[in-house]
Amino acid sequence: MHSRLLTLFWRRKLLLLASSVLFLLALWFWGFLYTTHVNDGGKIVSIKELMMGGGGSGTSLSGAHRENLLQRLGFYDELLDETGAGGVKFVKPTVEGLLARSRAKFFNEWEAIMQDRDEKPHSAREINKRRSTEELRIAAEKQNHYEHELKKMGVPVIAGIGPGGHPPPLQRLVHLDLKGAPPKIAYLKRLMPIMKTLGATGILLEYEDMFPYGGPLSPITARNAYQKEELTEILKTAFALGLAVIPLVQTFGHLEFVLKLQEFTHLREVEDSPQALCPSKNASMVFLEEMLEQVIDFHTPAKNINLFRKEDVEKLTPKLTHIHIGCDEVYQIAQCSRCKNRLKDQLFLDHVYNVASIIRKKWPHMKIIIWDDMLRHMPVETLQASGIGKLVEPMIWVYAEDIYKFIQSSTWDKYSIVFNTAWAASAFKGAHGETLLIPPIRRHLENTLRWLAVMQGEGSRFPDGLQGLALTGWQRYDHFAVLCEMLPTALPSLAVCLSTASRGYFDVNPKTNPILSSLTCPEPTSDRHAWIELHKDSILSTFSRCMFPGSVIYRFMLRLMTLINEAKEYIDDVKQKRGWLTDYNVRHNFTSGTRVDDLLGEDYRLLNSITNLARNAASTLADVYDHWTSGEFIEQRIYPILAELKHLERIGDDLKKRKTWPQRPLPYLKPFEALGIDEKT
Repeated sequence: MHSRLLTLFWRRKLLLLASSVLFLLALWFWGFLYTTHVNDGGKIVSIKELMMGGGGSGTSLSGAHRENLLQRLGFYDELLDETGAGGVKFVKPTVEGLLARSRAKFFNEWEAIMQDRDEKPHSAREINKRRSTEELRIAAEKQNHYEHELKKMGVPVIAGIGPGGHPPPLQRLVHLDLKGAPPKIAYLKRLMPIMKTLGATGILLEYEDMFPYGGPLSPITARNAYQKEELTEILKTAFALGLAVIPLVQTFGHLEFVLKLQEFTHLREVEDSPQALCPSKNASMVFLEEMLEQVIDFHTPAKNINLFRKEDVEKLTPKLTHIHIGCDEVYQIAQCSRCKNRLKDQLFLDHVYNVASIIRKKWPHMKIIIWDDMLRHMPVETLQASGIGKLVEPMIWVYAEDIYKFIQSSTWDKYSIVFNTAWAASAFKGAHGETLLIPPIRRHLENTLRWLAVMQGEGSRFPDGLQGLALTGWQRYDHFAVLCEMLPTALPSLAVCLSTASRGYFDVNPKTNPILSSLTCPEPTSDRHAWIELHKDSILSTFSRCMFPGSVIYRFMLRLMTLINEAKEYIDDVKQKRGWLTDYNVRHNFTSGTRVDDLLGEDYRLLNSITNLARNAASTLADVYDHWTSGEFIEQRIYPILAELKHLERIGDDLKKRKTWPQRPLPYLKPFEALGIDEKT
């Protein structure tokens, strides 16, 4: 107990002693710094005395002597470093001046630091410059995010196209090609409000033989053409929705629907071809005038309408302001005896001038549109001399992705000199294959986006700018071609392209982009996946879940396309890549029955699936098309693959009947003899 008390006592004593020693050391060190002395030849001088100007004995130091001591202490080193450059001799300042300068330098540097931190622009120009820089930075970030979203969805990225860019085309027309596959009026009436929601401002109606012509033109009309009462329903629906209607009537080429008939063969340019009429015959102009008059009169609103009478209000139709007279792809020109001695370009331009003059004479305020392709190669002087620049507006059409490949800058220059305004035309279907079942949406969207970029760049060339963009939807490549994509299967493509054209860019936000809502598609369930999938390998499953008008046909076409592709691959594999069902095996009735059974297993499955689809085809298409159209489609698209599978089945059954086979070598075929070809020639 006693030893513990002693230990505690000595610990406290030692702690107190150590604290005292540390305090004394600190006091000594402070005094040393404050009273540092310089040995001046045996005489001790403190720094304090140097600063005050006095010596250690109470006598003042001379100025030169004092500065010498300060220089030995290094007081002038920084000053000499700053001022002794370039060999220039500077006068050393006094100590008081040196201290004042040091203090001033310190405060100046501190003030500069504070100003750099808190500096604000002092002029409106500086403020605007900083604001512009910040706006550019924000815009660049938004554009980068926008392009990232586009790539995620498979949407083409086009320079200069995005939110906040140029306004969209003023007019957005939807082209309805009615030749040979006319949708039912009830379906078209359901479709038109969707077009309006997606941003359409008008409809370009191409009737061909579906218009109910009368009098001497009645033979032109197809047996399943629309009645006038039905077409009036279309016009009234368009009026109610605020949609303009522009009829398209071919007046030069693509007149197969007229010139194929015996009654009109005398109007042909080439005797054995109904592609184009002869522009040099008076009968041709009489015919065209009659056809135009019937179409224009039907589309002209009724006169003496009393808006206070319900029955009169119900007759209201859109005011007819434009008519499209075609004139594209006139392949046969200057070939008949009357035309062959004239220049093709002059013959074409004279015909366009004559047709446009007929229209202007009867309907002075009517604006006339023509396709542009026949004008592209013509010199500007020829176009100006023709006088068509004051009569027609060209609709410049390109359906490929590279628009400038077909319409070079020189062509734009030429058009802007001749015409005050023009139109552009893209496509939402009927442009990438005569026998497609479903349009390639990504290609059509890229075509639309590139047209938007071209219109932004070229529109300012024209005195009155560009009028708008027409989205064409061809049903056949010409009157004799088979059906291409049906209108219901192309509705998703139309929605994607039209909504984009109406905004001037593709809107990546599903809540503000009307595609999903207008097509009655389910809302996206997750942000992790793109709400629309347009990559090249996509089968467009996005739209298979939608419930738009004709969506049953869309899903039917998806299934049919899958089965047809499987069947074609199977037939090619069996007949070209496998060794027991080739044409050689069939021709010589020489094969293995067991192998044939193995190969025909897939044939039976495909035959059964496509047969069931064929049985449902007519009822599926009946909601939109009459039996003529559905029957034609089944014959063109389903019957050939069914017939080929059935033929393969019959061949297999015949081959399996043989139980014995001849010795080799087998007699071989002499191909020239079999085909009736002279081998020597």
